[in-house]
Amino acid sequence: MQTPSDDRNDLRSELRNDAENLTSAATDRLHEEVDARKSPLVDQAKSVSAALDRAAGELGEGAMPSWIRSTLEQGAQQMRRLAETIEQKDSRELAGSIRHLARDNPVTFLTACAAAGFAASRIFRAEADGSATGAAMAPPAPQPQPYTTVTTPVQPSGTGGVI
Repeated sequence: MQTPSDDRNDLRSELRNDAENLTSAATDRLHEEVDARKSPLVDQAKSVSAALDRAAGELGEGAMPSWIRSTLEQGAQQMRRLAETIEQKDSRELAGSIRHLARDNPVTFLTACAAAGFAASRIFRAEADGSATGAAMAPPAPQPQPYTTVTTPVQPSGTGGVI
C-alpha cells in the first residue's frame, strides 16, 4: 500500500512529465510556424536591400557626400546578409544565434531590438494611417441639407407696433 506522500510524489512526477511534454510540443509547433512564415521576411529584407542599393546608386550620380552613399551601400549589404541567414538557417539555429549575440554583445542586441521596435511601430502606424487616409481621400458623401424656414416677426394686433 502506498502512503499519501508516495501518492503526492507520483502525482508531482506525472505533472512534471506532462508539463515537459506540453512545453516540448509547444516549442516544436512554434518552430514549425516560424519556419513556415520566414519566407515573407526574407522577401522583405531583399526588397529593403534593393531599395538601399537604388538609393545609393542615385546618390552616386549627384553631388551628395560619399559617406551617405557608403552608409547606404553597407546597409544594403547587411540586409542581404540578413536575408541569406534567415533563408539558410532554421528557427532553432536562428534562436541560438540571437541568444549568442545577446550574451556576447548586449548593447548591440538592445540597440537592434530598439531599432526593430521603432521600425515595426512606423510600419504599423503607416498601415493605420494608410487605411484612414484611404477613407479620407474618397470624396465625401453628399449630406442632405437641413430644411430651414424663414419666419418674419408678426406684430401683435392693437399695440400700434410697440411691443
